[in-house]
Amino acid sequence: MSYKIHYFNAPGRAEVARLCLTFGGIPYEDVHYTGETFPEAKPKMPFGQVPVLELPDGRMLAQSGAIDRYVAKLAGLYPQDPLQAAFADQAVFLANEFLELLVTTMYLPTTEAKVSARQELLAGKGGEKLRLLNKLLEPVASGPAFIAGEQLCFADLTIFTMLSGLINGFLDGIPTTLLENYPALKAFRNKVASEPRVKAHYEKHSEGRATFKPDA
Repeated sequence: MSYKIHYFNAPGRAEVARLCLTFGGIPYEDVHYTGETFPEAKPKMPFGQVPVLELPDGRMLAQSGAIDRYVAKLAGLYPQDPLQAAFADQAVFLANEFLELLVTTMYLPTTEAKVSARQELLAGKGGEKLRLLNKLLEPVASGPAFIAGEQLCFADLTIFTMLSGLINGFLDGIPTTLLENYPALKAFRNKVASEPRVKAHYEKHSEGRATFKPDA
């Protein structure tokens, strides 16, 4: 039996785990749900939500942060040095602070309300988080190194997938030109997209992921 990732047919919170398993040569199966099919599966999930990683022995691991770190360690994409691991987690936790703010807009009742809330978010706390992340990544955005040293790790993939998802045009109120305001984030996203393994992956898996490619 192989691993199974339970999620929707979208990048979202499951994309980092998919990339880690792929780059680690670890077989897995994507189990996709829709808005119509997920309610039946919901009670089977540990916390009633996805993503969930089903282990080969049938146990279920929830929470994307736990899943990503577990599969990153399996794939050799989690820094072994404790300090480098801390720097990797630091970047991921900052990115997650932005995502937590963004998630609050997902449940607003109308498109107009979502657009207004997201514009306010970018002008306020959300924009501040992106500026902090931009500053954090300035030293590595255009150089040879990555967030936690010379090797690509799960933190790079986490920031890359978040930024690529932000500019895909699916989020009303988030402009596709957003990264023009954050040059280090734009350069970093393109740097990771151009990494040979990442580039090759999205040449094969491009559905709904046009902005995951170089120069998007």
